Amino acid sequence: MSEDGLPEVARTYLRALDAELSDVPSGTVEEIVADVRAHIADALDSGRSADEVLAGLGAARDVARQAREELGLPDQDRPARVGRTLSLVAAAVGVLIAVCVSFLLPSTVPVEPIQADAGEQGVLHRLGPGIALLTLLPALVAAAPLVAPARVRAGLRLAGAIVLTVFACAAGETGLYYFPLALMAWAAALVPWAVRRGAGGRWWHVLAGGFVAMPGVLVAVASAGGSVGVGWAGAALWIAGPLAAGALCAYRFRVGYAVTAFAGALVMILAMAERGFLFAAFWLFGGLYLALGAAGYAASRAAGGDPAASRPPGGDPVTSRSADGDPAAPARPRPAPATEAGPEAAAPAG
Repeated sequence: MSEDGLPEVARTYLRALDAELSDVPSGTVEEIVADVRAHIADALDSGRSADEVLAGLGAARDVARQAREELGLPDQDRPARVGRTLSLVAAAVGVLIAVCVSFLLPSTVPVEPIQADAGEQGVLHRLGPGIALLTLLPALVAAAPLVAPARVRAGLRLAGAIVLTVFACAAGETGLYYFPLALMAWAAALVPWAVRRGAGGRWWHVLAGGFVAMPGVLVAVASAGGSVGVGWAGAALWIAGPLAAGALCAYRFRVGYAVTAFAGALVMILAMAERGFLFAAFWLFGGLYLALGAAGYAASRAAGGDPAASRPPGGDPVTSRSADGDPAAPARPRPAPATEAGPEAAAPAG
C-alpha cells in the first residue's frame, strides 16, 4: 500500500492513464488523474477490491480516449491506426503487382531487347527467380513504415510515396503496373496527416461519393443515348452498383468505401486475367478505386463511434461539458453500483 492509500496496481493504472494523456495540457491531465484517483479511493473505501474497481473503469487507453472526446481533442491512436491499415493495403497491392509483373508482364508489355519464346513469356522463366524477386522491392518500400520506429514513420511513408511515384513514371511501360501502388503509398502518407488535423469533412465524402458514382452516371447516359447496350444484369452491375456505392460514401457509410475498395481490387484482378486492348484503362481505374475505397474506409469512424459507444465498459464519463457545449472541468467519475461488488451485495437483505 502506498502513502496515498492506493495499492500498487492502482498507482500503475494511474501512471498508464497519465502516459496515455501525454498530448493533453498538463493541468487538465492532473485534474483527470486526480478525479480517477478519488474515484478509486472511494470505491476501495466502500469495500470493493482494486481489481473490481479497475475492471469497472476499463483500460487506461479507453478512459484517455473518452477524455479526449469530451474535451474535443483528436484521438491520439487513430492516425497511427489509419496509417498502419493503409500501409498494409499498400504492401498487399505491391505483392499483387509483383505477381503480375513476374508472370504476366511480357505477354502484355514486351521486355526489350530480350525476346521470349511463346512458352517462356514470364519474367520468372525468362530471367530467373533472382530477377523476379526484384519485383517485390516496391512492396518492401511500401511495407517499411510498418517496422520502422514511430517517430520516423510519417517521413518514411512520404519518402516511399515519392520514390514509388518516380519509379512508376520513369520505368516506362513496366511502371504502368506500379501506379496503383504509388496511389496507395500517397494515401498512406497523406490520410493519417489529414485525420490528425481533422481535415476533410462532409465535402470530402461528397466528392468521393461523386467520383465513385461517376462510372454509373456515364454508363447510364451512354445507354440512354443508344451508344451502349446494357441489359438488366449490366445495368445492375455498371449503373446501380456505382450509384449505390457512391451514395453510401457520400453519406459516410464505411460499407460504401469497403465495397469501392473491393470493386477496385476485383477490377485489377480481372484485368490481369483477361488482358486486352483496354487493360491499362481497367488496371488504373481499379487501382484508383482501390486507393480511394481503402483511404475512405480507414479514415471514416465506425458507425458506433459516438462518445456513448466508446465509453469504457462499466465506467462513467471522465469529463463533462458546460451548458453552452464548451469543454468543462473534468467531472469525478461516479462509483460503480454496489451490485458490481458481487452477488452478495445484490441479494436482498433478510
